[in-house]
Amino acid sequence: MSVKSFLPVWVVVLFWVTMISPVLAQDLLKMENLKNVKVEQLGDADILRLIQQLEAASMSVAQAEQMAAAKGMSPDEIEKLRVRIQALQKKGATSTTVSAGKEVAASQYTSAPKAASQNLVFGAQLFNSTSLSFEPNLRIATPGDYQIGPDDELQLNLFGVQEANFRLPVAAEGMISIPNVGMVLVAGLTIDEAQRVIRQKLIQTVYRSLANGATAMTLTLGKIRSIRITILGATKPGNYTVSSLTTLFNALYICGGPGDIGSYREIELVRNNKTFLKVDLYDFLVKGDAQKNVLLKEGDVINIPVYKTRVLAQGEIKRPGIYEMREGEVMDDLIKYAGGFSEKAYRASVKISRLTDKERVIIDLSKDAFKAHALLPGDSIHVEPILNRYANSVFITGAVFRPGTYEFQSNMTITQLIQKADGLKEDVYTGRVLLSRERNDLSKEMVSIPLAQILKGEVADVILQKNDSIRIASIYDLKDQATITVQGEVRKPLSVAYKANYSLKDLIFEAGGFTSAAMPYRIEISRRVTVSATTEPSLTDKTAEIITLQSELDLASTSKNFLLQPYDVVTVRRNPGYVEQQEVQITGEVVFPGMYTLENKQENIYDIFKRVGGLTPKGDPNAVTLIRKEPGPKTQRRNKEKVLINENIDSSLVEMNMMDVMDSTVRIAIDLEEITKNPNSANNMILRPGDIIEVGAKETLVKISGEVYFPTKVTHVSGANIRYYLSRAGGLTEQAHRKHLYVVYPNGSVAKSHSYFFGLIRTYPNITTGADIVIPPKTVKKKPSTVEIISLSGILVSLSGMAIALINSLK
Repeated sequence: MSVKSFLPVWVVVLFWVTMISPVLAQDLLKMENLKNVKVEQLGDADILRLIQQLEAASMSVAQAEQMAAAKGMSPDEIEKLRVRIQALQKKGATSTTVSAGKEVAASQYTSAPKAASQNLVFGAQLFNSTSLSFEPNLRIATPGDYQIGPDDELQLNLFGVQEANFRLPVAAEGMISIPNVGMVLVAGLTIDEAQRVIRQKLIQTVYRSLANGATAMTLTLGKIRSIRITILGATKPGNYTVSSLTTLFNALYICGGPGDIGSYREIELVRNNKTFLKVDLYDFLVKGDAQKNVLLKEGDVINIPVYKTRVLAQGEIKRPGIYEMREGEVMDDLIKYAGGFSEKAYRASVKISRLTDKERVIIDLSKDAFKAHALLPGDSIHVEPILNRYANSVFITGAVFRPGTYEFQSNMTITQLIQKADGLKEDVYTGRVLLSRERNDLSKEMVSIPLAQILKGEVADVILQKNDSIRIASIYDLKDQATITVQGEVRKPLSVAYKANYSLKDLIFEAGGFTSAAMPYRIEISRRVTVSATTEPSLTDKTAEIITLQSELDLASTSKNFLLQPYDVVTVRRNPGYVEQQEVQITGEVVFPGMYTLENKQENIYDIFKRVGGLTPKGDPNAVTLIRKEPGPKTQRRNKEKVLINENIDSSLVEMNMMDVMDSTVRIAIDLEEITKNPNSANNMILRPGDIIEVGAKETLVKISGEVYFPTKVTHVSGANIRYYLSRAGGLTEQAHRKHLYVVYPNGSVAKSHSYFFGLIRTYPNITTGADIVIPPKTVKKKPSTVEIISLSGILVSLSGMAIALINSLK
């Protein structure tokens, strides 16, 4: 095939591929036969256009599926169409919302934004919530009372001795045509009635075996027709095309339910111009009664009239909101609709705010009148909570086993309350009990009770009153909690509560034992000195008693070698001969870089370089730098951390002193050649732990930076002066401060220029390999601004005036 003959074929193919999808999408609702429609041929734009058409026609996705099935679309293609619509809805391509796997078009089912008061109307959530759906179920068995009409399709199956399968569309005249049998009128009949008529007709003709049971038959709906209904007074009133399986509740959900002023209690179903049924949605909302959820028929009208009486219920009820009341209903009915009182409701009476012709009035409605008091339009009912207090309570705290609130009983005594609290603890202090009592004016008074004498029967028991609060103290509430402390060379320095017979071994064991640096035979105990109040002041200079133990402490022994007293402070001294390894670090161009341990406190740079194996061929002895951390200003901060040690009811406090030290790092230039030649030189510094020695590589270039026209690096020329290097960088700029020129050498040392004979002679530092010539900028003096000049002039004028006035006063 030639190119010229091949090209028209592809043009035709492309034309059909690009044109068939829009045609299918645009005509899908109007096409009579969808048997050959393939969903994969539809693009996303086509699906969006289809969804928009469904919204414009007030049809749900389920209704569209039903219509597609009725027009011959296969179940597989219907499932593909549903998946495509769901995918676009999840992307937010349309106003469709998806909830719990059910697709509900927002423009179809969700009403327009309503006022806040409309959202409070009882029953409105049934129609506003996307999680609910009242779509008709198209997959249920055909209802026996379903009334057949034109455009329905019946499916007749015969099996047994005689077998046959017929799909029988109902013509506009209400007739079906059965092959070899003839015409049968079925319009207006229910499925059950039609089955009897068709059975009789079949027996009279060619299917006589139905009479003796040799052949059986079933009659079901193959395709369901659509009907048109009208809805008035709804959120979205209008004419709707729905499935013939649609019920009254289905239709109400489709139209968004009653409008802002629509009634939920007086909905009318008008059929053949007569009121066929009146529906009270509260029967369904409150009782779940769906008896009046009848199937709709062609031409039905759902009329939602304007409500007559609405009231607001709020406060302590289970379902606050706006409720519609019918004539004759009373407060008791409203409470029933609202789900009853909440647990905290004050049930003796409610408050009603009522509108009169001129103003509002308040009505206190007692519980006895709930069954007789009728509510009026605009009433606002408020249920208040009960008082936040106890009518019969007493309270006990402190040294009892079960502190808390208890029931107050007439003539109840303090000992009876203690018995209810399971008695007194062993550490109770009975010398005095405090009772807080409420007076008639709600003020408080404190009553002191001698509990010890009451328990002994020496004084009469105290009669309690309602709302009394009793506090029984522990003996430990009345004295300080003594502690003992261990510090120094122990593994866990701590402070614990003092206990009787607490020995030094016990304390050291609880602190985790000694550290490696400890001297177990050098322990110091400092003990408080208690001085009598009658002692002479001159004798009170002693602040503590110091006890030193110089024998080694054996923790394995169980003997109590030394008993501690309250507030003792134990210090374990450090062994002066214990020294941990101290290291320095050598990095850079040495043969063996790494960490080196100092052999003694006097080890210096010369000694350490004898151990590193010398410099590498790249190493530069003029590029050696010592980096050392110098302690800066010390700022002490005491950070007290409380560590609770669980020992039944005892606890201890560990107080740890934290010191923040601001360290600064300094770089020290090292003249390694001088140190190598003369180890006794002052440059041969003694090393400190943590020092870092860096050995740089040889550098053949010289760097010129700062106020030159072209900062750069140039090759070092032996014997060349400073002017040579500045010229290689383009010379100095106008801002250059030549007198302050300085040179930074590879080891970090700095040299600057010097002048002699009043600046007539100037010398510059020698330039070595790796040096950095830095030319700083001139300091620009800031000229006073106009505002500053004016301000200064004003000050001078003021001072002049003051001086003249002073001179005149002296004359």
